[in-house]
Amino acid sequence: MKLPAAQKIWLGLGAAVAAVVLCTLPFLAAKTQKDIVYVYSASPEPDSREAGFIRELKKLGCEVKVNPENKPDKSVAAVWFRAPEFARNLADSEAAYDFIYSEAYYPFDWRGLAKMPVMLTPYREIYEHYARSNIKSAMFTLGVNTADYTAPAAADAGKKYPLVWYGDNNRQTPLAEKIIAHPDSYILGNFWEKSARLLPAVEAKEKGRVLSQTSVAVVYYPSGAPENKIISPKIAEAAAAGALVITGDNPAVKEMYGDSVIAARADEEILGLAEYYLNQPEISAEKITAARRITAEKLSAAASARRFKAILDWLKNNSIN
Repeated sequence: MKLPAAQKIWLGLGAAVAAVVLCTLPFLAAKTQKDIVYVYSASPEPDSREAGFIRELKKLGCEVKVNPENKPDKSVAAVWFRAPEFARNLADSEAAYDFIYSEAYYPFDWRGLAKMPVMLTPYREIYEHYARSNIKSAMFTLGVNTADYTAPAAADAGKKYPLVWYGDNNRQTPLAEKIIAHPDSYILGNFWEKSARLLPAVEAKEKGRVLSQTSVAVVYYPSGAPENKIISPKIAEAAAAGALVITGDNPAVKEMYGDSVIAARADEEILGLAEYYLNQPEISAEKITAARRITAEKLSAAASARRFKAILDWLKNNSIN
């Protein structure tokens, strides 16, 4: 991800300007007309987070067209939930602004492209890489749809599942085996063998219901995984639904949530922390309330829509195409 030293020197000034401009966009802009935003979901139907983003854009007064057959014209903005390399498919797009949002942990190869999209990424390293290369980019996270992940009225209301491992069985680890062996544990995720403790939740609303009835949710990724560089959707979902979240060592989680989401210093601590907080319901309730508030304010679909609208307004008001 690092650039040669000589390239860093001549890109340094542009990088500094871009970093200041797009990562600290103002949230107040004069509104002249209704924004038309084309949204292209990753799959034929928008998933939970995409649906929440679309709903909240409409609340902000945008006219949103979802997966339209016709291509965008010059008067609109287009948001593509695609891999970074999809940028090469936008050469004939006439949209005033094309945005690509991707949670892939790699940049796209922009060499030879006549038209550059605005790259939206939750990874600071990827954002800074684009900034050093004078690619229009902004830090952006697609937030949790709180209509699907809703906590009960009280933090401790309706808790049915003491301990839930919230994750798919695609990176099975000794930690997962230990937690699954815990007598009070359950599993919420895909690709697991059938078990009496495997919770059959497929749709987002069903996952939200399970998490709202969970006391402690463990969301874990191995050391070095890209998910440990951002706040993964599962962490935000569990926090929004009212579970106390425990995860591995993750600087982004610590920066955003403080101690309201428990970021263990080592994998070996996670199960012990889960048992501790299961026996401390009052402390857990305080952390759950704080994490829910932070998620609603900064990591919800509404927060994402406001952030996107601010980026778009800034680009328009500064005549940047």
